[in-house]
Formats: sequence, C-alpha cells, structure tokens
Amino acid sequence: MEYKFTIGCDPEVFVTKKGKPASAYGLLEGTKDSPKKNECGAYQVDGMAAEFNTDPVGLVSYYGSDTGNFAHWDFRIVTQIQKIKDALPEGHTVHARPVVEFGKEFLDAQPEEAKELGCDPDYNAYTLKANPRPDGERTFRTGAGHIHIGWGADVPPMNEEHMQICADFVKVLDATVGMFMTVVDRDPRRRELYGKAGAFRPKPYGVEYRTPSNVWIRNRDMRKAIWVLTQHAVYCMSKGAEPSRICGFDDVERIINEGDVEKAEVALDVIFSSIHTRHNFWRVYSGFPAYIARCIEKADNEANKEALANAAQ
Repeated sequence: MEYKFTIGCDPEVFVTKKGKPASAYGLLEGTKDSPKKNECGAYQVDGMAAEFNTDPVGLVSYYGSDTGNFAHWDFRIVTQIQKIKDALPEGHTVHARPVVEFGKEFLDAQPEEAKELGCDPDYNAYTLKANPRPDGERTFRTGAGHIHIGWGADVPPMNEEHMQICADFVKVLDATVGMFMTVVDRDPRRRELYGKAGAFRPKPYGVEYRTPSNVWIRNRDMRKAIWVLTQHAVYCMSKGAEPSRICGFDDVERIINEGDVEKAEVALDVIFSSIHTRHNFWRVYSGFPAYIARCIEKADNEANKEALANAAQ
C-alpha cells in the first residue's frame, strides 16, 4: 500500500543510575553524526540524554483512511527504548521525564559537548521566525518527544511555500496534539527552554513538530492518543479547517504556552466528539474514549501527588 502521510518520532529519555540522574554521555554508542542504527531506526547520545528515532510508518493512505499501522509504530518505540536499556552498563536504566534537575555542580563537571543545547534553530509557526537559542546555563535538562510527519521527498526545507505549509500544519497540530500534551504534561519548566506552541523544523520530507515533550512515550494509551490525534490533524488540514474550529478555542498558542489544562481538556472533548462523529455517526458521543480517560486520570493523579508533596515541604 502507498501512503499519503507517514509518521516517525525522535524522543529523548534520561538515564538514571541506581535511581539517581546520570548523563548518557559516554555510556552509549551513537552520535548525531553517526547514530547507532538498528532494524527500527537508530539511537544516540544527545547532550545529557539518550535519543532514539523510529523509521517512518504509513499514517494515512491515499484513500484518506487509517493504515492500521499503529501497532507497528508502537512496537518500534517500545523496541528502541529497550535497546537503549540493554546497551547501558549494569545498574543504569532510562525514564521518559520531561524535566530532570542535574544541579550546577554535576553540570559543571560535564564536558562541553554534553552541556551544549540547541545546535540548529527551530521556528515559530505563528511568526515564521527562528526561536531563541535555549539557555545552556540552566541546571536542568528537558526531554523532547518530537513527531515527524512526512508527505513528500527532496523538498528544499527553507522554500517559502514549504515553510508556510509546515507552519499552517503545525498550528493544526497545536490544536490537536498540543491540547493533549497540555493536559498530560503539566510541568511548565520545559517551555523555558523548548517546546512552546508552534515549534517546528521544516524537513525535506515534511515537518518535525517540536512542541511535545517525551511524556507521551510512557505508555500505550498515550502513544495511541498521539497516533489518533495526528491522523485527525491530517484530516483537518486536508479539509482546510481552522484551528479554532477544530478545538473550539481561538487562543491555542496561549493555552499551550500558559499550560491552561482546564481549557485544553475542554478542547480535547470537542476534538474527540468530532472524531467520534466522523467514524461513528450513527452513535451518540458519550465522552472520551477509555484510553484518553485513563491518560487524563493518570495526569490528574500525578498533579495531585505533586501538589500534596509541595504542600508538605
């Protein structure tokens, strides 16, 4: 089958040694210039983190239908995480945390290559300007969960028309995937460095959506949510739908950048009602699918635990 759109990803995970944060630098094979390739993609060291990428799979067919490839994509993500774990020295493992605090003393002891942030610029879909380079002096590091959507090949990335197409699509991704990420990732610190609304890089094959953190790779429910919402974004883009009509709000950029969980959850309800109607028009929408409800419940529980812990300090 030929695919009109493909999906891949390049999330980052953080290493721990006996439960404490550790740098991935020097522990794994693979670099940005020469990643460690395997049958599912590749992995490498990226600063203090370990990063993996998945080879793309078909997301939407030329008939506009679901390709049924979610299980293949999910398998590649799970396999890559396990391969990194297996490659680490004994006593080490990895976690998908959006923010890890290393502390100044630990960071000062690291080589410059490990501390470097933001080699290549990304762009803001709302201004089409390059985002500021992140501050490498911060004592924490953040974990990304970038999503790559492909629809072409050998397109000059900085071509003006391609940049505009990417920016318009990323606004739709903000109104779908971005709303979900606002609900499930409630730590605001990553947006101090990366991941504000509309963050993207144009690619020769399509676009790299850089707003999401790595939280969504933690479990199958969240990975399925990203798959379904990205498919819905493709559908909405193909129909010329405005972001405000997709999610019910015209301040999508603010919702993401300010972490407005309440509005984002309402937006998700609007989105999944639309998805339900498109696929099950004969059945009345009765609320979130079970996998989305579980994601929200888990995020609520984690937020409550953190609030209680902060109150006890």
